Amino acid sequence: MNQYINHFRPIYEFRATIGWLLALRLILTSGMPAAGYFALFCLGMLALRSTQVWRALKFRMAISTKWLTVIQVDMLLGISTQMRKDEDSMFLGAGFEWTQKHCQIAHDILRMPSSEIPGLPRWVPKRVVKRVEQVFAPADSIADRSPQGKSWIHGMEPRKMQVPFHYKAMPGHTSVSGTTGSGKTRTYEVISTQVIHQPDDVLIIIDPKNDAEWVARVRKECERAGRKFLYWKQASPSQSIRLNPLENWSQPSEIPSRIAQLMEEGPFRQFAFLFIDRAVKGELYVGDKPNLRSILQYAQNGINKLLDRALHRFFPEAGMPDWEEEANGYLQQAGQRPGGTKLDAMVRLYVERFANVDRGHESIDGLISTFQHDRDHYGRIIASALPLLQMLATGETGLMLAPKADDFDDHREIWDIDKVIKQKAVLYVGADSLSNSLVAQAIMSMLLADIASVAGAIYNFYEKPPKVVLIIDEVAEAINEQVIQVLNKGRGAGFNAFVAYQTRSDLTAKLGNVAKMQQVLGNLNNQIVLRLEDIDTANWFSEKAGTTAIRNVVVSSSTSTGTEAHVGEFSGSVSRSTQLEKAALIPPELITQLPNLQYFLRISGGSVYQGRIPIIQG
Repeated sequence: MNQYINHFRPIYEFRATIGWLLALRLILTSGMPAAGYFALFCLGMLALRSTQVWRALKFRMAISTKWLTVIQVDMLLGISTQMRKDEDSMFLGAGFEWTQKHCQIAHDILRMPSSEIPGLPRWVPKRVVKRVEQVFAPADSIADRSPQGKSWIHGMEPRKMQVPFHYKAMPGHTSVSGTTGSGKTRTYEVISTQVIHQPDDVLIIIDPKNDAEWVARVRKECERAGRKFLYWKQASPSQSIRLNPLENWSQPSEIPSRIAQLMEEGPFRQFAFLFIDRAVKGELYVGDKPNLRSILQYAQNGINKLLDRALHRFFPEAGMPDWEEEANGYLQQAGQRPGGTKLDAMVRLYVERFANVDRGHESIDGLISTFQHDRDHYGRIIASALPLLQMLATGETGLMLAPKADDFDDHREIWDIDKVIKQKAVLYVGADSLSNSLVAQAIMSMLLADIASVAGAIYNFYEKPPKVVLIIDEVAEAINEQVIQVLNKGRGAGFNAFVAYQTRSDLTAKLGNVAKMQQVLGNLNNQIVLRLEDIDTANWFSEKAGTTAIRNVVVSSSTSTGTEAHVGEFSGSVSRSTQLEKAALIPPELITQLPNLQYFLRISGGSVYQGRIPIIQG
């Protein structure tokens, strides 16, 4: 802050370089005494001025040319291993720590017309420009000819470093925001590749679009690392594993909650939860394991068979081995009424002998309430849940989400989230939201609810929780209350979440209000921001990054002449001063002008970096 440097003045050192070069030649050809000593002095000054010219040209070429970095996977893993050893951090490409100096340069450029940003003159032939670019090109880089973004953002710092993302910061969870095509998937490829090669880390990926290149990279790295790769792909059942999203729970009510949360708010949602909850508890009572297919069956056909099985179990356990003889009397009475059945008689026996004297069982009480409910009203209420259950529990999707363990003709493996974590596998879920968005959103929501349940069990019962990296792309398509709980309490369960979105308004629209959106973002302590089109999200990140002070140069001039003075007499003055001004450390305009694959990284309460994500090859 003690010195203001104008990086955009003419390169006066170039004239000095020419002068010292001519002086060197003149001295060497003059034949003067002790010419060698003078020549050495001229050579030293020539080297000094040439270095200054080189630096100035390098800076101007850096801010006038965009680059993409390519990296071989072996080199990436080598760098990652060394960074993990030296500073316990992950590698996020080449870049630099963003400081007040870079903020000053950025504001200087933003105040300039784009035509005045120095670079090579426009009259220089293109073939010469390309050769000069090759001379000044960073290592392992290719020119980026895409029209998006401003080249000078990454080029203002000539000395690049390996950008670290410290593992100790990851439990605070990380948001990855960027518009379409800005580089979110490439960013995730770099992150997931490094996670896969950490043998003790579990990787779970929820990808609504099912990006083919990302899948190929994860599969290839799993083969390279000797890790188990699990692929759930809605669009290609034959290539997919089977995955039960209702396998893990701590309370039976979690199962109907996961289904009901997919329905719109309102009384029908509450009634649907009630009836599904009764069926689930009845299944558990008779020893069945609830799944989407069984829940659909009871929703469609009623719970009569389930109630019959439950009563057949209850009566002997309640000390009534000869209950059938006693029920015969009730059966005769039931037969005298229109529609009376054996099940009606069993229900009367249960109610009079057990429920009315407070000796019943809550699971059977719930089933009887459903059994005695008005059938037409029940049909109208449960009809709101039937389309959703039909989508999830029938056809190939049903076989993938509600696997039949006794179907020996189906050789696809059966997994669940708890099993994935215990066996330290890598799970990639491709939900195919482009062609079937409604079903994809329901599937992702249920899987994330299952992940939250497993996280809760780990938090409660594991002394040393495993490290689980959870990557959710386009989180607005799948977010629910359970995801918020993972972000709130996942740290204690060893969960490190990376959550991607395009704009804050996407989350607001999905969650229904701004407060919920702020709750989600408040739990994402680290931010990786690629190019944004939404100014609201850009302003939010700019405020997160904080403020600094920059210097503004103020130039003023004046001339005057008196009425009695000679016509040639006048007075004038020129003054130059600098003023301090408070400014955003990262102006929002920079976030909306980032080239593809370039980002700003803010670590909670720590440093801010500007970097470029490499493209992995090999």
